[in-house]
Amino acid sequence: MTQMTLPPTICDAVIDVSHHNGAIDWPAVAAAGIALAFIKATQGDAFVDPRFADNRRDAAAAGIMVVPYHFLDTTDAEDQAGHFLEVIGLQTGQPGMIDWETSALPEAVVAFGQAVMDCTGRAPVAYYGFAQLRQTLPELSAWPLMLPEYQRGNTPGTYATLVRHPPRLPPGRAASWDAGGRPYDFHQYTPAGRVPGIASPVDRSIWVGDPGSLTAWYAGTPVA
Repeated sequence: MTQMTLPPTICDAVIDVSHHNGAIDWPAVAAAGIALAFIKATQGDAFVDPRFADNRRDAAAAGIMVVPYHFLDTTDAEDQAGHFLEVIGLQTGQPGMIDWETSALPEAVVAFGQAVMDCTGRAPVAYYGFAQLRQTLPELSAWPLMLPEYQRGNTPGTYATLVRHPPRLPPGRAASWDAGGRPYDFHQYTPAGRVPGIASPVDRSIWVGDPGSLTAWYAGTPVA
């Protein structure tokens, strides 16, 4: 796995949530500066997050960009993709994310992602768990990438106070920000963030780029 330098520009305005975070005051979250939320929608081939519909609706109403995500398990990948797409109803060009933290094979991740791309014309964001970093296929290296890397002990804090080095990269990603390289897109830097409007600790992430480029990416503009 490759280590490299911190990105030159970041936007510390991203969270990911599920029903485990309880009821959320989304206007308060937006007022705190959160611009984008990855919101859990589904898991496996049958589970639907019980707070997904409310979270999605209320976050969007508060002006927050919403990216639904699916937690991949070891059941059939195409069945999981069908379940995810049926629940979320993504339209052409809209983003989604696949959360890969189980023993599912890379080929299953690719099959899931291909089904999403066939529906939306857009590759999903790939979230790698720590154990999955050494596993990759060329298709995965071409997708938008969200990587977890944080201090032990689930330390709360901000990106500026917590992060001293970038996340470890899976094989196949550029290891430099020079010459248009983009090693990763999102860095989940703590699972213990604090955000007004969310009573429990919450996963916080940065986007590599400024707020304008995050909005452009969400709308479907390729990021250099």
